[in-house]
Amino acid sequence: MIKLYSFPMNMHVAEVSASSDFAAMGKTSNTYLEYYIENNCIDDLRCAVEVDESVDVRHAVVNKVVAPYGTLLHYATKLERIDAVRVLLSEGADPSVLNEEGFSAFDIAQSKEVKYVYFQYFFEMIAQSNSGIPLNVVDNETSKNQAVHWAALHSTVDVVRYLCEYGFSVNAQNASGDTALHLALSRDEPDIVQCLLDFKANVDIKNNAGLDCRRSSSTPSEHKDLFSSFNSLDEVDNVDQQSPSEHHFAVAAASSPEAEGRQIVVENGVTVVNNGLHRRGCDWPVDESGDVVPDEPHDEQSRRIQYTAWKLLSDLWPEPQLTRVRSDGCACCCLPEEDSTNHGSQQLLLNVYFYSSSEVGHGPLVDQWQKLVPLFESCGFQVHLKQAVFNGQFPFEALALVCGVYSGRFRRCESYRLKVDQRRLIELISSDLAGFNAGLRTLAQLLVRTTRVEVRPTRSLPRLCVDDFPSRPVRAVLFDLAGCRVPTVQTLHDTASRLVTWLKLNVLIVHFEWRVQDSNLTLPYTSAELFHLQTACGQTFSDLHLVPSLEVNCEEIGHQRCTAMLSQFSSLFSTSDSVHIGSNLCRWMLSKGLSNWQWFFEKFRRIFWSVSEHADLEKVHQLPLHCVLMLDKRLMDTDQKRAAVGLLDHSVCLCLNAGEPGFLADSVGSMTSDGELICSAFNTAQNCVGLVVCDWSGCAIGCSAVAPTLRYLPTAYFLGLAWNGRQGRTPDQLTEATAHAFFGSTELAPLFQAALTVGNVERALSPLSSKAAPVSAFVQILLNADSLDLDNVSFRSFKKARIELQASLAELENLKTRCDFNNDQTLALLEMEVVLELTILACRIGQSLCMLGTNPLPKYGCQMINVGISNLSPTARTDLANRLLEIKSRFQHVWLCRNLHSTLPEVMKMFNNLLHSLLPSSMRKFIHSECNKLHIHSCRL
Repeated sequence: MIKLYSFPMNMHVAEVSASSDFAAMGKTSNTYLEYYIENNCIDDLRCAVEVDESVDVRHAVVNKVVAPYGTLLHYATKLERIDAVRVLLSEGADPSVLNEEGFSAFDIAQSKEVKYVYFQYFFEMIAQSNSGIPLNVVDNETSKNQAVHWAALHSTVDVVRYLCEYGFSVNAQNASGDTALHLALSRDEPDIVQCLLDFKANVDIKNNAGLDCRRSSSTPSEHKDLFSSFNSLDEVDNVDQQSPSEHHFAVAAASSPEAEGRQIVVENGVTVVNNGLHRRGCDWPVDESGDVVPDEPHDEQSRRIQYTAWKLLSDLWPEPQLTRVRSDGCACCCLPEEDSTNHGSQQLLLNVYFYSSSEVGHGPLVDQWQKLVPLFESCGFQVHLKQAVFNGQFPFEALALVCGVYSGRFRRCESYRLKVDQRRLIELISSDLAGFNAGLRTLAQLLVRTTRVEVRPTRSLPRLCVDDFPSRPVRAVLFDLAGCRVPTVQTLHDTASRLVTWLKLNVLIVHFEWRVQDSNLTLPYTSAELFHLQTACGQTFSDLHLVPSLEVNCEEIGHQRCTAMLSQFSSLFSTSDSVHIGSNLCRWMLSKGLSNWQWFFEKFRRIFWSVSEHADLEKVHQLPLHCVLMLDKRLMDTDQKRAAVGLLDHSVCLCLNAGEPGFLADSVGSMTSDGELICSAFNTAQNCVGLVVCDWSGCAIGCSAVAPTLRYLPTAYFLGLAWNGRQGRTPDQLTEATAHAFFGSTELAPLFQAALTVGNVERALSPLSSKAAPVSAFVQILLNADSLDLDNVSFRSFKKARIELQASLAELENLKTRCDFNNDQTLALLEMEVVLELTILACRIGQSLCMLGTNPLPKYGCQMINVGISNLSPTARTDLANRLLEIKSRFQHVWLCRNLHSTLPEVMKMFNNLLHSLLPSSMRKFIHSECNKLHIHSCRL
């Protein structure tokens, strides 16, 4: 969890931290603590309670009864501040203390979410024997439920495991004869079932109805007694007034659609899935990753439905944490078929309902929906937002989706559960609005893939359940706007929209640089454009945080200039509560003392602090804890380094480049290696809260010819790992998912296959052409062909690379003839064609140098020398120069369509220098003047 400190209440933080007599404050008034509870300032509350005092004094303060409400725990419970209740309980607040009216804090708890907090605290206290209550205590003589029964039915797998580890009997039976395993099975929670089995739960114990936990030959009606469930989430609201024996078939963790159908049962100590209790179904075991593995279906229809379902789920990216499918021969909702008369597709009505018991009201949920209605309309659905409903009482004449937010039913933030039922019902519940948005985007991805891709024979959603949450809370992309590639504001916003919608991005960092030789801070965008960008991101995506970033090009800056620059930069992004500081500026600020920048640290709620050198890592202990360290991968590339990072007090983020410096494109091997580093960092460093994918401009990596399209595949791959690090796909399996995410069409998958070809060819040539640091042979040729080392390279290697690149180019040409594309898709194709043509030209130059540079020696055989481009034949140089002029013209057109015109002179230097070396000296001045005229004309256009 990110350790963030909130500074909206300046004097409260200062006065509480400066107070030297916390106990004295508690004896007179709890004003500050009440303020923190009322405004949900959890970090401030924890800091105020954790002041250096004895445990006895701390307990006396938090347990003091202050009229009229009682203790601080009474106050937090009354206001339903769940996090504050957790903090107070963890700091020793006594829930049994009575107020003046004779009620304990638990007595005044109204919502089930607050009661769940007390239940969990009750379980932990019993397990630790802190309460003196025996382990086999029951709630009452009527139901005879023990704590393990309540945990199996209401709580999480962690609490169940906690109780089992401390000696609770997993085979204890209540008054109905049910064990904890019976209740976990009825709840449809495979993790809890498997946990109980791990602690030797007996599957043969029968309850009073004669049912054990195995798959039996009893009638469907007998099974229904054990495996039936509530029809809606609202019915769970009555759980608190019933004992587990009265509702042992309740689904407390989630949801409604499963009154019949697939249920979890146990066979031979393994959790299996029972599909269709009314017929002989397919029993699918759960593998170690949590996914259900289907057996071979019994008929052609089941095979088709099963293949469709699993193909559909395998196309989701980021991959959900847990997916379950019911292959019972029936599909949920039939999607619209093609209408040949109207040359389009008819729209399917989607009615959206909202649970009346949702913790987030009807209005905010409607606001979230309205932002994504165009997305669902593009899938062929006409969305009708309906009223809030109670107990799921809504008509089923059309496809219906019912949704709500229930934080108490999830352990993590941004969690959601998406269920598709055979009754044309889809249910989405989440822990918060961020999880609600994530669930809607997963549903949209399912619908888009169903209507547009391989599943056209059925055009229907199968019965499935998706339980999902992010592995880490920070999933960021850094766009470098300080180099030669500066996209227009509209291009930047469109790219961010795709990343948020399809790849679940939640932090967008826009990186600027202050050049100290300039008198003032100069940004590529105007103040109006920056305000428009911040407003557009805030209005379109409630879960996207726009973070401005600032770096300096050297560390020699004056203190006054730096203060003025930081103040100016902060005012330009006054609506942002987070900021990123580059490594050079971070190093300089540390060297001058952090006390000089206290005003800056207090201005932002979260500061991303770049650390690129090991020496800088040793000084970060001086930083406030709301700073999140952004570490270069060199600081986490070994187990020893990751273990050292894990000992830091600060939260950290791993930084990876979407593209290796010195190369045009990434290869499968390089991306897979970085992916393994991500998983290792997440597993080893527990304070690693996320990932930042850095998309540096072409000048930053040595070559301005790098197209944004070349960075899309590694960006999609890394963001998918940041959401779910357990997935096992390789980058070459994500070409369709990336094409769909960035261009809305899987037909552009060959574009990313061509990008992989460029990356693989570069890696094949680079070890041969360079004995020093790995740099692409293509980059060496394009920047300075005369420096290319030809000792270990041959004409044949360049020819082989050229053949592979030409094959990819031919595939793109065929793609243009087969499909119709919009403007963005066409620009992406042109970008990739320019890259392929430029690399093919580099291969031709390399071949020419190899042919001319062969120096036969009678004693040593053939020796390869680089004689330079100037020594090539005039015919070869003229031919290469003409081809370069054609590529340059196309590159300029594509560049101006996506980027600011002011960046064109810088990016064209590479082409002009290469053209200068290819042309005879007599033509260089003429070509140079013509290029300047062409540039001026293009800028005017």
